[in-house]
Amino acid sequence: MNEPMLEKLLNAKKYQDVCPDTVRRVWAECREKYKRPKEAERAAREALHGITGAFLTPGEAKRCADALRDWAAQGRDDAGLERILAQHASTRERLPLSRMDALYEKIFAIAGRLESVLDLACGLNPLYLGARGIRTVGLDISGQSVNLVNNFAASCGAPVRAVCADLLCEGAIPEERFDLALLFKVLPLLERQRAGSAAAVMSRANARALAVSFPTRTLGGRDVGMERHYSEWMEARVPEGFAIAGRFADGNELFYILKEG
Repeated sequence: MNEPMLEKLLNAKKYQDVCPDTVRRVWAECREKYKRPKEAERAAREALHGITGAFLTPGEAKRCADALRDWAAQGRDDAGLERILAQHASTRERLPLSRMDALYEKIFAIAGRLESVLDLACGLNPLYLGARGIRTVGLDISGQSVNLVNNFAASCGAPVRAVCADLLCEGAIPEERFDLALLFKVLPLLERQRAGSAAAVMSRANARALAVSFPTRTLGGRDVGMERHYSEWMEARVPEGFAIAGRFADGNELFYILKEG
């Protein structure tokens, strides 16, 4: 009786860029929580609206696609790459590019030998890594970001690809072995949706090192003890078989580098 409502959500224009597995998961969770189908549908739409609020706007997506096309055709310079990365909040906050280079140099120095990266909830981050010649597989629930990454790879031959996948769904994380898995600011979001999921995702990431980050200030820029809170949270949940190899703050972000052994 309720499956037509799921089809309605899957076919809704406003959710066309959301990973289909995410839509199915949200619907299943709401259907279980609410007895009345209409209440479940309303709750599912509210949840999906919250998810899409972090996606690129149509204007940002178009500017990003235009900037990607220009970058591929006009020499692939760092200034053009910076214009691309500035379109998404998650990469924009780590600019300028010189700062981003310094950040990754620090991460890679702690993580050790690096040939492959798994980027979970990647956004546009694989564009940066691909432009720097790093083989990367990105996962994201935004089909828009996934398409931009794959179009970028096709246009310039960068060693990256992206997959539309929901980290809270079974089988989303590839079994392929990587040197480093990135989980930038995603663990608190997962934990809010499902208790215990953040630790489970860290354990399922098949990599010899993990780079995990957390926000240290609110969106309004306030210091409300987030660094201490997330430090305590992370240090109590280091996955079995891993140890903390490094911890540092950069801007409004706290980073932990975990290594096997």
